[in-house]
Amino acid sequence: MEALESSDVSAVSRYCFGCDGIHVGALPERGASRGPACEGPHIKGCTCQSCNQKWMDRWEWESRYHDRHEAENAPPISFLIDGFLQREGVTAIAGPVRERKSLIALNIAHALITGEKLFGHFEVVKKPTRVLYLCPEVSLGPFTDRVKKIGLMDYVGETFFYRTLSADGHLKLSDLGKELPGSVVFLDTAVRFFEGDENSSAAARSFADGIFALLKKGAESVVMLHHSPKSQGDGMSLENAMRGSGDLGAFLACCWGTKLQDPNNPYESASFLSNLKQRDFESQDFEATCGPDCRMRIVGDPATRFPKLRSRNGQGNKDGKDSEAEAAIRASMEMPVRKLQEHLSSLGIERGTTWISKTRARLKFAEAK
Repeated sequence: MEALESSDVSAVSRYCFGCDGIHVGALPERGASRGPACEGPHIKGCTCQSCNQKWMDRWEWESRYHDRHEAENAPPISFLIDGFLQREGVTAIAGPVRERKSLIALNIAHALITGEKLFGHFEVVKKPTRVLYLCPEVSLGPFTDRVKKIGLMDYVGETFFYRTLSADGHLKLSDLGKELPGSVVFLDTAVRFFEGDENSSAAARSFADGIFALLKKGAESVVMLHHSPKSQGDGMSLENAMRGSGDLGAFLACCWGTKLQDPNNPYESASFLSNLKQRDFESQDFEATCGPDCRMRIVGDPATRFPKLRSRNGQGNKDGKDSEAEAAIRASMEMPVRKLQEHLSSLGIERGTTWISKTRARLKFAEAK
C-alpha cells in the first residue's frame, strides 16, 4: 500500500500503535501522529490481534495521565485574595502558640465574606460561596465574641458557618460534603483533625489525603492553622515553622509564617508575616497591627517597606554577612535558588533557601520600583 499523504488524513484519523500507521476508522482517538503506511488493508481500522493488543495495552496506561488537550486548556494560577490566598490549594498559617494565628485567619475569613481588602491591602478577586470555619479548640462564647468584634454576626448562617468545641459530637473531614462546593474551609488548628501522631509521615500523608478530598469535592481552598515547635529558634523557615512531620509542609501551596515582633507586649506588638513557601508566586514580608475590633491592618506598603523579623536572642545576622549576601543575589537575580545557595557558599556565606528566596523577592520588588 502506498504511503498516505497528509491530505488523505481526515478529521477522524486514528493512529495505530501496533503497525505505526495512520488509519481512518474506529480506533479510539488519542492523537494523530504520522507514521509509515501499513502493509495491509487497514484503512478502516486495524483488526489484527497484534495491533489491537498493543493499542489496548497503551490505552490502558496512557489513560492514567493528562492528555495534550487537558494540558493546553489547564487553568492558570488564580487567587481568591490576590497575592495571598491561592485557589485550588492548601494555605497554612504557622506560628508559635498565642501569637495571633487565629486572628489572622479570622481576618482572612472577614475579607472573603465581605469583599473588603485583607489587612486593608490585598484585593479580594473572588468571593467564595461560603466560609466554613472549624475551631474545635475554642468554645462557643469566646469565639462568638471575636465574631461580633470583627463584624461578622450579620453573615452567620448565610455565608459564614462555624463550629466550635461546644458543638455536639466529633466532626471528621470526611463528614464534610454538600457544603463544600464553592467554599473555603478553615481548620483551626490542623492537629485537631489529625488521626495519629503529627510526627508520623504516614499520618501526615493520610491527613493530606483528607484535605485533598475536600478540594476534589469542590472546596475553593483550605486554610489550615498549625503551631510552630517551641524550639523554633530565632529564625523562621518552612522547616522550623511547622511542628511535626516535614510531610506537612510538602503538600502546601503556600505557608504564611507569623510571629509577634514583641511577644512581651502582645496587644501592642505588630505581627510579622512571611511567605515561607513561595511555590507559585513571590511575595514580600510585611507587618500588620491589630486593633480592639480584631481587625488587622498592614503597616506601610510591602513594595517599598521591607521589615525584618526582630531577633529574640540577639543572633540576627550573626555572621554579619547579610549585606554581602544581598549584593551577590542582586548580581545574579535570575539564578535558581539552589544555585544561588551554592554561589553564596562558595563566597563563604551560608544561607538557607527560604532566606535566599525571600531576599531575592524583596530585591526584585525594590528593583521594580
